[in-house]
Amino acid sequence: MGRFLVVETDHAEYLAGGLFRRVFGQDLPAHPRHFVSLYRTEEGTFRVAGYVHFSAFESVHLAGGLVVDRALYSEIPAAHLQELAPCRSIGEHLMKQGILALPDSAAVFAYIGDRRSIEVNERVGYVRTHLENLYAYWRRDLPPDVRRLIAERVMRVAPF
Repeated sequence: MGRFLVVETDHAEYLAGGLFRRVFGQDLPAHPRHFVSLYRTEEGTFRVAGYVHFSAFESVHLAGGLVVDRALYSEIPAAHLQELAPCRSIGEHLMKQGILALPDSAAVFAYIGDRRSIEVNERVGYVRTHLENLYAYWRRDLPPDVRRLIAERVMRVAPF
């Protein structure tokens, strides 16, 4: 077992609520699927490294609330961070692992406005849609007109 573990949990508030409130200024949402990234220190204790949630919407999934404890980067030895490779960050690793755990769907959408989060999610495989701040991780090869229609339906519930 490496230093980083991504777990799906029903106890996200207990694990990541403080981090989420520090970054977003609000409580964790009640979305059905919560994923937490844990980092195991040299001493064997676990620190919350990140959080993201997913929910099902029609034929797709919606991702939101991606947050990473950036202070950890200055505390984690470089060799430990190398364990995330080929991912370049905790957020990228967490998002990829979360998507892998989801059941089949046409896509996973994220509503993103933060430049750093856009960079991370583009490395995961998200691409811009024709709608502002809406990104899609396409899991199925669909015609462009179908992708456009799905994105427009998703945008009706954004931000999520």
